Amino acid sequence: MTKRIQWVDIARGIAILAVIVGHTLGPYSGGFLGSLIFAFHMPIFFVLSGYLYHPRAVRQEARNGAVNLLLPYLVTSLLILLVNWGALHVPRNGLITPHFTSTKQALLGILYGAGSDVFSPWHWQVQPIGAIWFLLSMFLAVQLFNATMQFTKRFKHVMIVRGGLVFLYALMGGILGNIVYLPWAFNAALLSQFFLFSGYVLRRYDVIQQLSSVWYVFLGFMWLVSAFQGYFALTVPVSPNLFISTLGGVAASLCIIHLSEWLTKFQGTRVVNLLEKYGRLSLIILCFHLIDLDVVGIEGWLFNEVVPLVGNWLATVIGITYRIGFATFWMVMIPKVPVLRAGFLPRKYLTKK
Repeated sequence: MTKRIQWVDIARGIAILAVIVGHTLGPYSGGFLGSLIFAFHMPIFFVLSGYLYHPRAVRQEARNGAVNLLLPYLVTSLLILLVNWGALHVPRNGLITPHFTSTKQALLGILYGAGSDVFSPWHWQVQPIGAIWFLLSMFLAVQLFNATMQFTKRFKHVMIVRGGLVFLYALMGGILGNIVYLPWAFNAALLSQFFLFSGYVLRRYDVIQQLSSVWYVFLGFMWLVSAFQGYFALTVPVSPNLFISTLGGVAASLCIIHLSEWLTKFQGTRVVNLLEKYGRLSLIILCFHLIDLDVVGIEGWLFNEVVPLVGNWLATVIGITYRIGFATFWMVMIPKVPVLRAGFLPRKYLTKK
């Protein structure tokens, strides 16, 4: 078994908690804090995947991706479908709420795999499933990245060729983001080639170990510039300035990586151990956070109940605490459920020899 890199798990833990906070703030009500979070919380997962990338045969990579990404997507979708059907057939309540207007729309949304509103010149009517768009987009992104790496490995100036192709992919993803939202967030998979390649370059040239503190001041400034210019919706992908957001995504990811490396000095402390666990089980966190967002109505009910008493910001903090608690509960429970755990941790339980 490949030995895990501690700071990678910590970085993933920080990122997945940022996902929950960002979604609870809302993309239009979180202000600058929301922009800071959206600048890195999805890009960093692609950067880290690029950092951990190892060449594989195309068929093997497809099989790994199907097991580790598509299977959890399918299991999560089935759970949402089941709860959504129940919500459609019981009296309106604050516990479960329908996300999709019908089972037909739910199936179409699951097949399409959009993270936000679908738009196209053909005016397709597809309801987005939400945050687990990332699993489908990551699957496509890794397949494309691996195929590109395999195709170019015999070229003379291999890194220049790869960099050129990555630039073209990212440019195509940015252009398509203004025209059509493709199935499985393929637009984001194209743009994310830049993040995957950045992570690959970081490891190949040992960049992280060579960056001085002055560099991190500059990278932090780039992160701030990206956040000040507005939200980066990678799922589309779109932002007020996509070039700045893309560079800012790498810069912000490097800052979080640097913070994560520093936190390894406190190995064994409760906070660091918890962040590592969130990172190791970030897929479960994402999937059950999506279930919470889509078909569980507790956070909305809780917010409406407490906001007259404590105001918007404190009510939002209470909502964030609830959402993290909900995801944490399932993070602890799923590895203990014999059948269900194979769907969310297939590498450990489904393919275990």
